[in-house]
Amino acid sequence: MIYDSAFYWHLFLASITTFFINLPFGYFRGGFKKLSFMWFLMIHLPVPFVVIVRRFHHLHLTWVLAPFLIGSFFLGQFAGRKIYSWKPYRKGNSNIQKTITN
Repeated sequence: MIYDSAFYWHLFLASITTFFINLPFGYFRGGFKKLSFMWFLMIHLPVPFVVIVRRFHHLHLTWVLAPFLIGSFFLGQFAGRKIYSWKPYRKGNSNIQKTITN
């Protein structure tokens, strides 16, 4: 099957957008207990957004596209989780509080 260059651009943009949509969800998933309700929610909540992106680019989920789109989905989740382990979210930033009190 031969595709034109516009198809590859749409695939690239959809994959990058899928990655960046999943990045914050993977980050927030890192703060929840594994296999909890919120953990599952952070995995499944971005799915409708990814479907909208895919339809915007006129891409149908086929065996050719599945590795790119599903792979970018899970890479975004994985990268977000790694960012959380590197820099976890904390309520009340102590640096800001120290600056205000000084």
